[in-house]
Amino acid sequence: MLHQCIFPCGIDEVQTVLAQKPLGLIVIINERPIASICVCELEEFIRETEKGLAKKVKSGDYAVLLEIMGHLMAMRDRQSTEDNFKPLKSTAELLRTYKQRLPEEIYSQLEELPEKWKNLKKIAFAVKHEVAPLQANEVSVIRRKCVLFEVKQHEFRNRFKNDIIFRFDAEDPYEHMDKTHKNILKYEAEMKKLQQTAELFEVTVSEYKQLKQCRSDIILLKSVWDMVIFVRTSIKDWMKTPWTQVNVEQMDMELRRFAKEMKTIDKEIRTWDVYIGLESTVKNLLISLRAVNELQNPAVRNRHWHQLMNTTGVRFVMNEETILGDLLALNLHRVEDEVKNIVDKAVKEMAIEKVCPHVNF
Repeated sequence: MLHQCIFPCGIDEVQTVLAQKPLGLIVIINERPIASICVCELEEFIRETEKGLAKKVKSGDYAVLLEIMGHLMAMRDRQSTEDNFKPLKSTAELLRTYKQRLPEEIYSQLEELPEKWKNLKKIAFAVKHEVAPLQANEVSVIRRKCVLFEVKQHEFRNRFKNDIIFRFDAEDPYEHMDKTHKNILKYEAEMKKLQQTAELFEVTVSEYKQLKQCRSDIILLKSVWDMVIFVRTSIKDWMKTPWTQVNVEQMDMELRRFAKEMKTIDKEIRTWDVYIGLESTVKNLLISLRAVNELQNPAVRNRHWHQLMNTTGVRFVMNEETILGDLLALNLHRVEDEVKNIVDKAVKEMAIEKVCPHVNF
């Protein structure tokens, strides 16, 4: 507001401080040369607005109509200006009584500006009445555009919800998200332009919640896919580890950390396929690692590995070059109980072998 430009503290506060510490306040004011700038800014605003409102708008001259409506909206935004003139003038006079003066041009402007503002309001009222028919026509056009955009944003929302980026098996997810993000930006730009025009013509528009939800979802999707890629990269590195060197405890701790981080993500996304897929991957790997830990028991021999291969239907060569990826290919999370039974059997057989070395299994 104008008085806040000249006196950053309120008018009442200025008068109180003047009574107590006039010199201190004068120092503050003198340190803020913005005082004269703000008064000049208002005078410039009045001059430019008068010039803009003086233009004649013809039917179909949309650019001029927009300019005029912009000036009228700027007038609406300055409704409190008139209320500040009287207290400003009083405070300026109060400063004078303490032998402290503002620049002379400010005193002159404070005398002239109220009348100039009053005249500008009269001009604005007349112009508003003059453009009312054109405004009414444009209001009808804007409302139709709002209805059409409402339909468009619902259609976009439906397409968005079925986008491949919600699926865990999506290839090149970041490329798809970037494309979708650009589409959202396009619709947001259209929405913003429509809202700005509607504001000029005092038309109430929808909040367009469907489009805003798309914006919210794409941000959440990015966070989920970041986690998916991180987990996949970690697992890919683990897969190359020789199975005899697999540190099950360390991997288990890392996976549990992933699972804990996943729980911090917005609950809304927990029904999305990409989240469900990530959750399933972490859960299954935790189970598989428990099975790997069991199989690292020294009691497990080649015959037990063949039993496991027969159970899973997946065959591989067990030797020093066997890596964790070979074991995970057995889908151990599906045969956890069978693995436990095989290992238990192996332990019992080893115990028997120690007592009866000649027993052949």
